[in-house]
Amino acid sequence: MHSDTGHGFDFQEIFALTTAPQAILDARFKVLLVNDAYCDMLGVRQSDLVGHELLALFPENEERHALVAAAFRQALAGQAASLPELHYPIADPNRPDAPVQDRWWSLGCVPMPEDPAHGPVFLLQANDITTQVVARQRRDEFAAELQHRIGNVLTLVQIIARKTGQNSADLDAFLRTYENRIRALGKTHAFLSGVNWDGMTVRQIIEQQILAENVDRLGSIRIDGPDWRLSVLHAQTFAMAVHELISNATAYGALSVPGGEVRVSWDHPRDGSYNFIWKESGLTDLTAPEKTGFGMQMVGRLLPGQLGGKAISTFEPTGFHYMLIVPENVAVPVG
Repeated sequence: MHSDTGHGFDFQEIFALTTAPQAILDARFKVLLVNDAYCDMLGVRQSDLVGHELLALFPENEERHALVAAAFRQALAGQAASLPELHYPIADPNRPDAPVQDRWWSLGCVPMPEDPAHGPVFLLQANDITTQVVARQRRDEFAAELQHRIGNVLTLVQIIARKTGQNSADLDAFLRTYENRIRALGKTHAFLSGVNWDGMTVRQIIEQQILAENVDRLGSIRIDGPDWRLSVLHAQTFAMAVHELISNATAYGALSVPGGEVRVSWDHPRDGSYNFIWKESGLTDLTAPEKTGFGMQMVGRLLPGQLGGKAISTFEPTGFHYMLIVPENVAVPVG
């Protein structure tokens, strides 16, 4: 390449110092000249590139190879070409021992005057746009997840409204019960929209619902169980079921009488399932209700239906007993 510009400047020195990652290639796509910014971006030395056919230095991909080669040929034919977003995974230059990672690039190919020594040549400018692409992908994933969650919440709201209306004697009773249930759902949704974006543990759900119900007999509720974390969708429904259990215990069950007690436990047996047990005691003459209300429908059908498990409910004279058995796949890793 000619280095004298005729104005006392050395072209190669200026080219080497330009901040945009650039290289000059010939008709065989061999690198004739490359600047420091290009080498720094790839984490290589100039000797690793100069004299080598550029496409042979990267992982093989027939479709990607054809796209880049077409842009190169267009520049050699005298027309500028660009690839605004090209997926080209390579190793991280800051971690040479790390596996190949996804990388995205923007490529610009600009025709140059023919070089007397090398024939047709063109300028290649490349930029690593991985950060921007990943940020956009995460934003899109966030928007999709948010839309999914809103849909789940609206579905629960519809179920709550319909079932509450079916079991309410009048409008005042409906509004009072419906408001409490929506408030419980809202607290769980707000909790999941914060640092617990990816789910909640069973313990967090129970403790949150106890606080939401303003239970004044905290000493009458005993909680014990290992880490068991539920996804967002499961956590929302589980929270509503716990809300119904606490509400019923406060109004009619163990928390409505002196000396009454609620024991909440869960475990992970060797068969791979998860068991959740709610056991009330302290009553003397509890009987099963004649009509199944929303609370029993929630814990008996809606919750086990969503978690793919089964529920067992019994009304003992001394208190209400409930057991939920669900498969292992309803748990997500504990953060």
